[in-house]
Amino acid sequence: MKKYLLILSILTALLLAACNTESKTEEPSPNIDSNGATNEEPNNQEETDDDGTVEENENEEENSEISTPEENSSSNAQSITYKSNNQEIKGSTINVKSPQQDYSINLIDGFTITAEEPGRDIVMADIDPDVSMRIEAFPKAEIAFDELLTNTSDAVNAIAPEEGYSEYDLSPIQLNEQITNMQTFYVELEGETVLTLLYEMPDKFIRLTIFDNQADLKDALAQMGLTIK
Repeated sequence: MKKYLLILSILTALLLAACNTESKTEEPSPNIDSNGATNEEPNNQEETDDDGTVEENENEEENSEISTPEENSSSNAQSITYKSNNQEIKGSTINVKSPQQDYSINLIDGFTITAEEPGRDIVMADIDPDVSMRIEAFPKAEIAFDELLTNTSDAVNAIAPEEGYSEYDLSPIQLNEQITNMQTFYVELEGETVLTLLYEMPDKFIRLTIFDNQADLKDALAQMGLTIK
């Protein structure tokens, strides 16, 4: 099995715009009474406004901008519960965009996504880069589903042992209602497994090829792959 070099390619940056620029206010012209005397009261009132109202508004803007990322982070906070070596594990996820393709995916903490080659991304387990999932997204304008299914079946048959492949049970997983035409191909190869999932979405076809070993993380990888949008 091809061993992939782990590359950290997901950089998450929260940019907070600073709005603490100095207010530029025009100095009001002095008021002159009927005796020709200059009245400085309006200027004093402006200073009071600067110390009170203007400053308060700036603080409100700052608080508003700081709370926005927190709200987004809270709303994006999700988790996936998967099985590994007969144990249930709950992993927190973050939604990330593909490095090069037109989709996003919920990535479990402890996995990294990077571009493998044009049209292919790789999700790798940080503890073992050999445990990975190749992701291919095909726009419907470029290929027909039947053609892609035949291509996938031929590729699986090329690596399958004499007894061939079996279907993979996805019944414990609640699939996105937009997923249709799900096809699964499961192959065991001397302590290693190859699981291929092919399915249709409204605007594209997704093919996932999962490589697993004794780490038994195929369920985690499959569930991540099924969050693609």
